[in-house]
Amino acid sequence: MRQIAWLDFHDGCWHLVNSKAHDHDRKWASREMALSDLAWEGWIIEGPCGKQPTARHVANWHFYGYGLKQ
Repeated sequence: MRQIAWLDFHDGCWHLVNSKAHDHDRKWASREMALSDLAWEGWIIEGPCGKQPTARHVANWHFYGYGLKQ
């Protein structure tokens, strides 16, 4: 069965967002470590997608990350 997920950058960490409840707690401080771990687990990584914030005061209001398929 195919899974779809999103690797989201928020509050200084990269978070795995998908439909599995136990994966909501997965987060990494480093983008490289997150991508490496997920690739090793067999995820196909698409992206980066979205746009990083341009103003410091809205640093947590953005849609930026990587699409994942497994």
